[in-house]
Amino acid sequence: MYEEQINAVNAYAEGAKSWMPPTLSSGFWQAPYSSIGNGMWMTTAQQMIPNPRKQRANYKYMQGMSSVEAAGKTATRNDLFTAAKHDYYEWVVLKKKYALFIQEDSLLAYMVQLGHLRYTYNKETLNNIYKAEADLYELRNMQTMLLSDMKMKNVELNTLMNTDKQFAFDIDTALIPRFYEVSLTDTSVISASRSDIRQYDASIALIRLQQQFEQSKRLPEFGVTVSHMQSLNEMPNRFSAMGMITIPIVPWSAREYKANIKGLDYSANAISFQKQSLQNETTGMIASLQSQILSSKQQLSNYEENILPSYTKSYQSSILAYEQNTEALFVVLDGLRMYRMAKMNELDVLNTLLKLQVDYEKELEIR
Repeated sequence: MYEEQINAVNAYAEGAKSWMPPTLSSGFWQAPYSSIGNGMWMTTAQQMIPNPRKQRANYKYMQGMSSVEAAGKTATRNDLFTAAKHDYYEWVVLKKKYALFIQEDSLLAYMVQLGHLRYTYNKETLNNIYKAEADLYELRNMQTMLLSDMKMKNVELNTLMNTDKQFAFDIDTALIPRFYEVSLTDTSVISASRSDIRQYDASIALIRLQQQFEQSKRLPEFGVTVSHMQSLNEMPNRFSAMGMITIPIVPWSAREYKANIKGLDYSANAISFQKQSLQNETTGMIASLQSQILSSKQQLSNYEENILPSYTKSYQSSILAYEQNTEALFVVLDGLRMYRMAKMNELDVLNTLLKLQVDYEKELEIR
């Protein structure tokens, strides 16, 4: 779409070098009412000749529009890449959650089977077995929900790639570590990275070109008029050749382009302030994202080093005790449930971290 808009602007720019069409007129000239035959028949051709400096100024102004469209194209592409990254990383986390549920599914199925076996020897209660079965079926419901969510991400990525919406593919779940929380950024880096900021620069440059075009309106234009008078009687034929020049510097004509030049200055200043506002907003957003990324990484480290190992040891020891008939089944189920909740919380934090990293990459347009 943007390529076609750029092509359209470039095509329009070619028209800036055109001339006004010539005019032709023909009719009676100085013919008496009482005797038309004593008059003349006049044919006139007139052509206005544009000022080449004015044409060049208009051409450069119209060509400058394509740079604004090109910056808009890059900004839109960045938004689309960001949407694809969000879908991709959400799918990664969903796969990790699904792998967790598959692991727990086999473990819970084993506990249910073991509970039924112990029940035959009066070493387990039906109440605990039913609770274990309920946990197992609830876990399978969650697996179904995750499969549906992963299918949805598949469709969303196919949509972004403009391919068959039902095309099924798998993704790589390996994650490359990013260290955006320690990166240093300033306004120069932001201005060089952000296409929407470059679009502001292009808009200001376009306004300056428009000002040059408005200033060129003070230049005169020229014209030529040639007339031929054909006698309708015995009088000699006559001709007329005249040159014309416009005088745009007279006050009643100069008022318009002077007002436009002044107004364009205000427009350029307004866009400049918009650019400064966006730079300030982006700087604050990047600082906030870096702080949140650091916090998420610290939470993940705590889960990996302390919380999850403790819950793992807790449910593993309860399973071992249950196998040795020194612990009840509900204690094992509670330990598994607590581990699952902690692992899900860890994956939610991971999902948050990945989203924050994608948002950081969007702010600086990092592929």
